[in-house]
Amino acid sequence: MLHLRRLLRAPLLLLAFLWVVLEETIWHWAGLLGAQIARLPVFAGLERLVLRLDPWVVLLLFLVPLLGLIPLKFAAVWLIGGGHPIKGVVLLVAAKFLGTAISAHLYNVAEPKLMQIAVFARVRNFVFGLLARAHAYLDASPSWRAARRAMRRMKMLARAFAARARALVFGNGPGLIDRVRAVRAQWKRRA
Repeated sequence: MLHLRRLLRAPLLLLAFLWVVLEETIWHWAGLLGAQIARLPVFAGLERLVLRLDPWVVLLLFLVPLLGLIPLKFAAVWLIGGGHPIKGVVLLVAAKFLGTAISAHLYNVAEPKLMQIAVFARVRNFVFGLLARAHAYLDASPSWRAARRAMRRMKMLARAFAARARALVFGNGPGLIDRVRAVRAQWKRRA
């Protein structure tokens, strides 16, 4: 049994590492996109509706993004099969990302309602407990901490490179938005 545990440890650590990286990056960006989508009037109405509905009906609402993506998935397969694999994969990834964004925002709004369903609450608490244990295990790992430091360094280098590139292209003066604001302020003063 100990030999099997040692044998499975490295692949499981890799899987946990990939899961946490995906969770932290994709879920973060999907949450930001979901917040932008939520500004649309249709979704504001949906949020009010979710707060009035029965918890089981709210749970069924999660099928809407999944079912809405089926035509896009068929279109992606059609593109891939038709000799346009890059377009098909891009469409598939974009559709998946959009569906995740909508589901993430819907979950944030609907979680209090969903927690009224005992089965959902137990499953959610079990999954979140597993994720918390995986995070704690990875956070204690020296290789994970080294990987996090390397990622922070790469982000800082990428930001510095982007700032230098922006300065080369647009100069060190005020940006376009600052210039537009200055012109608007001058117009308001003259009027």
